[in-house]
Order: sequence, then structure tokens, then C-alpha cells
Amino acid sequence: MTRIGLIVLAPVAVAVALAQPGTSQIPEKKFVTKDGKQPNAMFAPGVMVGKTVYIAGKGDYRPDAPFPEKVKNCLTEVRKTLQIAGLDMQHVVKSFVYLEDHDKFAEFNKQYAEFFKNDPPARTTLGVAEVPGDSRVEITCIAYSDLAEKKRIGDPPPGLPFSPGIRAGDTVYISGKGDQLPDGSHPATFEAQVRQCLKNVEATLKQAGLDFRHVVMSHVFLDKADNLAVTDKVYGEFFERGHEPACATVLVDWIPGGSHVEVTCIATTDLASRKEVRLAGRTFGPADGAVTASPAVWAGNTLYLSGLQSKGGAAKAGLNEQVHQMGRNHLEVLLAAGLTLDDIVSGHVYLRDMKDYQAMNAIYREYFSRGPGVRTCLMPTSRPDNSEVRVAASFIAARTR
Repeated sequence: MTRIGLIVLAPVAVAVALAQPGTSQIPEKKFVTKDGKQPNAMFAPGVMVGKTVYIAGKGDYRPDAPFPEKVKNCLTEVRKTLQIAGLDMQHVVKSFVYLEDHDKFAEFNKQYAEFFKNDPPARTTLGVAEVPGDSRVEITCIAYSDLAEKKRIGDPPPGLPFSPGIRAGDTVYISGKGDQLPDGSHPATFEAQVRQCLKNVEATLKQAGLDFRHVVMSHVFLDKADNLAVTDKVYGEFFERGHEPACATVLVDWIPGGSHVEVTCIATTDLASRKEVRLAGRTFGPADGAVTASPAVWAGNTLYLSGLQSKGGAAKAGLNEQVHQMGRNHLEVLLAAGLTLDDIVSGHVYLRDMKDYQAMNAIYREYFSRGPGVRTCLMPTSRPDNSEVRVAASFIAARTR
């Protein structure tokens, strides 16, 4: 496998002002560790905020294990962390799955289904260039402790072990949607494919009694960087300008089902608690390499941050300066929201080359180990590109104090 190249695309936003939601009860933050103490590490195995549990990316660390065993090992690691929090697999409401070998998608589903026999979580699955170590697969999850407040939205697709959406309290998690038409075929043009993809998202939102105004965070996955401009144009048809959700736009190697675009969303049922965070004097355009997005969006006491990378001259600098600049960019957004780096609870880090993993970690620790939150790290694409960006990330933070 060729392992070169990454595009994780920075957010596009319109400058306005800071907004914070008014909430009556601040949730408690707990570390999901055996002794319940804050770990002295770059990231935690799990973090619990109120009733929501964030699980760090889990891989398989036995390089010679056959693929079915690798999947079982990953999911067993997820279960171990959940059990420390007093939960189990039925509490999982959303998972992200990253496969190096996308030809093993069917085998993965077979093993995955053994862990989620009833009302499986929402899920997003992508084919990527590389995950850390020799795992070949990495899985990260969000869980919810109160099963009485968990509800499946729609029926799982035939033969696939995930739900179209899951409601957990005031939050709705939408599975990754491709561009399939109802008969399983695909629209003829890419523009029509993006529009169909978002219509598929909209259908699940409607089943939950919501619409695009309720979306607080989205991930847009593309398998061709050249398709970004069209994606941004169509994406803008579905969101009111100035009120877009936070977003991470990521170039990946492969999208299931023959799609060339996939979108997954998080929405809030409490529209009154949804507030965008803006940075005065800051504007972003499509040249930044992403669909239009707000820098961050509040949903109650949870803050969803867009994918950020180095900008300007820093994007042409070495890895060290890029990681520092990325950290400063996220800190700027957090401070505008009244939070700090200590308040991060979950993050995705995207590398252009997995060879930068250790060097990135050395600097990442300076910024993002203060909380620390959970983390998932991967190299999403092996395709070469013209971008000089070597690292990007998106985070979730929470007001807990």
C-alpha cells in the first residue's frame, strides 16, 4: 500500500461574535480509568461527561492475528473501557470505523454484528491509508449511560449492523450517508451525488423530528480532492448561511457502497441551546479547503469544533510549527467560547504521513494532554495532493466547571 498524502480540510466560516448557551446544570467530567484518576498521558482511554462517554480509538496490537480476530480484539478493547464506566456495548450510540483493507468490509460487518445484536449504534465506516501500529483497523465510540433515553431512529439497512440514527437524550447521532438512491443506484453526476447524500441525511433527521437547523457537527468525507468545490456549493444549499454547523472535511481512500462522498452528523433536539461561536474579524473562504462551517457550535454544554489545520505561512513550515499552529488555532476558538484546552473531551487527529506520528505526539502533548480527552489518530488517504498541510484535527469540548 502506498502511504503518502493527506488532505484534511480546514473550516470555512463567516465572522460574527461569540455565543454561549444558557444551561441550568453543568455536567461532571470523569476519567474512565481503573482508579478514576486523571491519566498522566496524551489522551485518556475514556472520558465521561454527564451521561455521555467518549472512548479513545481502539486498535488490535497483535500484528500476526487474522483479520476476524483483529476486529474482535478492537471491539473487546472498546468493551473493556465501557465496563470500567459501568456500561457495555448496548450503551454505544455512535461509532467510527477506519479500515486499511476495505476489501474486508463484509468480513468486518460479520464480526461487528456479533457485538451489536439488537438496536446497533449509528456508524460511519471509511477506508483509510493507515492507522497507528499494525492494527489495520481502528474503532472509536460514543456511548450513553441512560438506556431509557436511548432510541433507535429507523431500521438498520438489510444485512448491515448499524442504525440510520440513534437518539441519546438531547443528541441525535446520524450514521454516515452515501449517495445511494432508493433503488441502490447512484446519480449520474457528482453534484447530484452530493445532493442525494444530503437528502439521505435529511431523511433520518426528519424521522427524528429534526431538520438541518439542528445539526451541530458534521464530517464530510471525499475520495477526490478535486470534488471539494462542488461539495461546498451543494452543501450550502442545505444550511442557512451564517448558521452552518461545525465541520471536518476529510479526504479518504474509500467510501462504502460505491459512493464518492459521505456525510455524518450530530444534531441537537434542543434548538434553543444551539449557538455558533464566531471569531471577530476572521473570515474564511473555500480556498482554505473545506465546506462552509462555523468555527464551533454549542449544543447545551457541549462544544463541537471544526477541523483546523495550519494556515498561511505555517502550512508551508515543518511539522513542528504546523502542530504548534494547529494547537494555537484551536485554543483561539476555545477561548472565544469561554473554554480552554483543558476542556477538550474527544478528538480526531489526521496525518498526511504516519511517519510523523511520534514527532506529532511530542508537540501534541504540550497542548492537548491537559484534560486530557480521548483521541483517535489516523492517516486518512494515500493519494498524493498539492496540500502542504501535514496535520489537522477536530475536537469536542465540554463545559464541566
